[in-house]
Amino acid sequence: MADLPTLHRDLLAALDEIEMLIAQPECDALRLSRVRLYISKVNGERRNRVDALCEQRERQATGVVARQFAALRQSTIEHRIEYTMHVGLWSPQKLAQDWPGYCHAALALARSIRQQVAIERAMLCASSPDADPLALSHPRGYMGRQLPNQDIGAPHGHPPRPHLR
Repeated sequence: MADLPTLHRDLLAALDEIEMLIAQPECDALRLSRVRLYISKVNGERRNRVDALCEQRERQATGVVARQFAALRQSTIEHRIEYTMHVGLWSPQKLAQDWPGYCHAALALARSIRQQVAIERAMLCASSPDADPLALSHPRGYMGRQLPNQDIGAPHGHPPRPHLR
């Protein structure tokens, strides 16, 4: 299993690819299917890795810190449900029928995943350059602060993934 920073990097790059695809006026079904499959794979590996790290650190920690890791594990479960519902709702046939609706839903899900990754980086990847200890105070809300590149339309700085095309 890859380390968490690598999984985060790969997942964010795949989200960049999805965001590029949903910016198009029409669906590129083949490319979208490939990216969605890749995201499912990496996202699943990431969630398993986060669960294992949280469980390990929760056992070693006490008090507030232990509760923070437990809250992160719980938010991972909630995000797993959110992702599963999105994939179940947006079958290839349905997204072809309602491309604008899918684009809106996919963008919302990508933002949610990006927010979760930012929190995981802050809590589990202490050496990450964008780790922010303030995220520890509320794993789900990130203290109400704007996350990097959230809602500002800026590129996320990840190169395109040629193998996803």
